[in-house]
Amino acid sequence: MDLTGRVAIVTGASSGVGRSAAELLAAAGAGVTLVCRDRARGEQALRELDRSFPAATTLELTDLACPDAVRGLASRLRERLDRIDVLVNNAGISSDRLETTAEGFERTFATNHLGHFLLTHLLLDRLRGGRIVNVSSTAHRFGDLRRAPLDRIAAGDAWQGGFQAYSDSKLANVLFTVESARRWQEQGVAANALHPGVLATNIWNRYHGVVGLILRALKAFMRGPEAGGAAVLALIGRSAPVSGRCLSGRYFHVGTERRPYRQAGDRGLARELWERSAAWTGLACQ
Repeated sequence: MDLTGRVAIVTGASSGVGRSAAELLAAAGAGVTLVCRDRARGEQALRELDRSFPAATTLELTDLACPDAVRGLASRLRERLDRIDVLVNNAGISSDRLETTAEGFERTFATNHLGHFLLTHLLLDRLRGGRIVNVSSTAHRFGDLRRAPLDRIAAGDAWQGGFQAYSDSKLANVLFTVESARRWQEQGVAANALHPGVLATNIWNRYHGVVGLILRALKAFMRGPEAGGAAVLALIGRSAPVSGRCLSGRYFHVGTERRPYRQAGDRGLARELWERSAAWTGLACQ
């Protein structure tokens, strides 16, 4: 794939799928902005990529769980970039402990869904004709955003463990994708969701106790994150406009398009989540 001159942004780019996707995008000729939370890890990733792709990568720091930090990131990106061709919403966390943000949201939901929802909206006018990849997970099949009012789920008041919170956030990723395609198709913005595979990434490291030990042991039998990065790049290629039309609103399991599970096909839920997310992040619905 030749992406010479294209502009790409990858969240969660210090390791795992995001790091691999950033490297592959740079290798294809794109200028890539790495969005990371941790400065030390982000600077290390930037140094390592600069060895192969000097002047092709840039680092931005933010905490996607913090709306003010996301707004600051979007402001800096808008000042620097006239257009964005590719946005990979990849950053994600999972934890077996209930944590809430200063704004009162459950941290997994705030990071994995709300941060990307806000960032994408704030960059929308730079994404005209661009491609969005929302990195979800096959775990979205276990998500249940109907078990309680969305306000309670978002706040962690309906907490049912770390895996349920992660699954809910990944379901939210797919619902965001479906509704993005419906609302933004006339603007030429293609949005698709991807399960990159069960991979040996750092997302498993936040689990503690016996579960944490088991997950870290299982990492030895998982595929490397490079497979996920390749899946991201392949989806970017598949969603390129053809005869003026874009592949959008779809869910891919690695390289295969599949129908998403259960509530991911609930259009009413997709609209409701969109409207509530806009209210929670202080946005007017678009």
